[in-house]
Parts: sequence; structure tokens; C-alpha cells
Amino acid sequence: MGTETLLDNEARAIAGNLSAALERAWNTADGAAFAAPFTADAGFVDIRGVYHQTRDVIAHGHQMIFQTIYKGSKVRYETLDARLVAPGCLVAHVRGTLEAPSGPLAGVHTALQTIVSLLTGGSWQIAAFHNTLVTA
Repeated sequence: MGTETLLDNEARAIAGNLSAALERAWNTADGAAFAAPFTADAGFVDIRGVYHQTRDVIAHGHQMIFQTIYKGSKVRYETLDARLVAPGCLVAHVRGTLEAPSGPLAGVHTALQTIVSLLTGGSWQIAAFHNTLVTA
């Protein structure tokens, strides 16, 4: 099926697969695996609004937080919606629940992510990821 006829449930499955890869990588504290689903020039906005660019920077930054402020943390991602917005371009909204045993965000926190994914070379990759902490 071509991307022009991608159904919402198919888009949701694609987004779910990408989120599942991120979740597995986070929960094994593997920065390189976390960044693997991203395009080489991806943009990533963290929960503080800091913009990080490139897969390598995303990998390095996540490895650092996995070894420090988020050491031992676990995350769960839930795809809320996903849709094709143009041929080969998918937008998804994902809820993340983070359980951090210590550090500045010790406890359970929720964030919402907006994810833009592109079909490149026959596979879907994350081109942009915007992470927003949900406050009470």
C-alpha cells in the first residue's frame, strides 16, 4: 500500500513501533539505540525547551542522562494518535510516563511528545521530536 493511502490505524502502528523502539532503548539505558530511529539531521526539543540537533547529539545526550539524572529510570510510551499529513510524512502524539528513582525528577511524571516521522529509504524515521512535561 502506498503512503498516499495509508490509513490512520496503519499510521498509528508505525508510530507505535517507533515509540516501542524508543521505550526499549530508554529502559535499557542505551543512548545509541534511543537515537537509532532518528534521521541523521533530526531535531529534538527536550522537556526544558532545549533544542538538540542530529542523531549523534541525541545519542550522546541521552547516554549522559541515562548515566546521571535518569539513572535507573523507566519509561512507558502510549501512542495517542497518528496520521499521514503528506506522502511519506507522519505526525503522532505520544504520552510518556517516566518513573525516576532519584535525581531532579524523582517520582512519576508524564510528558507529551509530538513526533514527525519521514519515510526514508523504505523505513520510517523520526525527523522531529518535541517533548513537553505535563505539570499539575
